[in-house]
Amino acid sequence: MIHLKQISLFALLFLLACGTQLTSKKVIKNNIEMLYGPLSVQQLYFDYPEWQQIEQDYQPQEKILTKLKTIQVPFQVKIFLATWCPDSRREVPRFFKILHQSGLDKQTDVKMWAVDRKLNTVQNLSRTFGIKRVPTFIFYRAGKEIGRIVETPQALYLEEDVLSIIKGTE
Repeated sequence: MIHLKQISLFALLFLLACGTQLTSKKVIKNNIEMLYGPLSVQQLYFDYPEWQQIEQDYQPQEKILTKLKTIQVPFQVKIFLATWCPDSRREVPRFFKILHQSGLDKQTDVKMWAVDRKLNTVQNLSRTFGIKRVPTFIFYRAGKEIGRIVETPQALYLEEDVLSIIKGTE
């Protein structure tokens, strides 16, 4: 009986894995290969695995992570990035490392859009949200914007800016 349950579980997991297989969503715009439009971190790392390596290599400041771990208030983040942009390539993976290591990934709703070279995206979202540079991280709590990080952090470390924005509104 246990053997049958194990086989059934394996078959179910296999079918689920097959149904969620990613394929590349890269497009060519103005002769540049890029992602464009809404995307997930899984899709980003599938199409640009070097970004995942940047996340793995980044070592956030433990002292700041400790403070981030105490935050219990949920928040949302909208990220506008460009896969052709060196600042996006550096900061977006770092941001995800900060979320994971601080445990904030469990209480944070993150939405991402990739823009083209003119900072356009689907449905003119970049214009709607006033995107002038990438990456732009827009933080919300209860539907209200509480802060932004544009292009590079103002502090020495990205996690300091994240802490400053989130703590400032608790």
